[in-house]
Formats: sequence, C-alpha cells, structure tokens
Amino acid sequence: MTIGTDNIEKGFTIILEGLHQEFGLDLTDENLKDTPKRIARAYEEIFGGIKDTDKKVQEILATAFPSKEYNSVIFCAGIKTFSMCPHHFLPVEYTTALGYIPSDDGYVLGASKLARIVELLSKRPVLQERLTKDITKALDTIQPKGSAVVVSGIHYCMRMRGVKQNSTFETSSMSGVFMTKPDTRKEFFDLLTLAKRKGD
Repeated sequence: MTIGTDNIEKGFTIILEGLHQEFGLDLTDENLKDTPKRIARAYEEIFGGIKDTDKKVQEILATAFPSKEYNSVIFCAGIKTFSMCPHHFLPVEYTTALGYIPSDDGYVLGASKLARIVELLSKRPVLQERLTKDITKALDTIQPKGSAVVVSGIHYCMRMRGVKQNSTFETSSMSGVFMTKPDTRKEFFDLLTLAKRKGD
C-alpha cells in the first residue's frame, strides 16, 4: 500500500466516523467493515487519468497511422465515460462525440484510440468545460485541419441533491476548420444529429 492509498483509506475512515457522530450511522454494520479499503482500491481506477496524463495521451496517439487519401470528417459518437465532480466528488456520466479532419500529410487514429483518450481524460476530478477542451487539445496533437468535441453530462451532484431534475449539461469545443468554416461545422452537427437519431 502506498502512502497516498493509505491516506485515502484513513480519510474515509474519518468520514464514516463523522457520519456516525452526525447522523448515527451504525459502524458495527458488517457491510462497512472494509469500506475504506474498497474505496481506496476503487479510486486507483476511478482517478487513473490524474497521474502522467500528458504522457499517457501521447502513448495512445503514438499509434496514429499516416493517411493522405482521406480528407473529410472522421466522426465518432456515443463514447460513454464516467468522472467525478471536483466540487462535490459525486459521479458524472458523460457521452462524448468528436470529429476531426486529417491534414493533407497528417495521421488518423483507430476508433479505439479515440475512446481511450476520452476515457483517460475523464478519469479525473475535472470540470466538464475543461474536459471538453482537453479532448480537443489531445486531438490537435496529431495536427488535423480541425477538431470538434461535444460532451453531454449527467451530473449526480444535481440529481442526488439540491434541485433534482433529469437535465443534461452540454459543452462543445472546436478548433481549425470547424471554427472558421460554417459548412464544416454544420457537417459535424449533422453527423451528431444522425447519431442521436440512431441511438433513440
């Protein structure tokens, strides 16, 4: 066990004690016996995108393939990931769609690489706005003509507390031709609309 994991375990032990003191939580419940240890282990996966983020992104992008034949939008939708809200440390469920246009002497990524980048960047306590921008920056590393990202978030800090509603939170980020050429931007959103219809 590392120092960090040990501290996470100790921290949740204190949280449980606080719940006992404030609300009368029964700490003799057998189900709570190893909860701090389980949480510490779970956090190793849930927050796997915090450490060496840039290095891990570059490792994923290192397997890009040269492509001179394709110069239209490459589009991927329906990428499901989970994160944690940095304000309340409650879950956020994301659905991401992204697209990019390779440069004339640029590279393309396998579909699994696109999903892996989104998953990696989601495994942090990060604001949705920053996550959306970070995905765009990652795509721009392979120097496309432009990239576009739309993220839809279900925030359980809203659904589990406060104003309980089924709303989603939408953010977008674009670069290159998706910013400067309305027809290219429209093509991306037309593909997104088509993907949503197929998902219904």
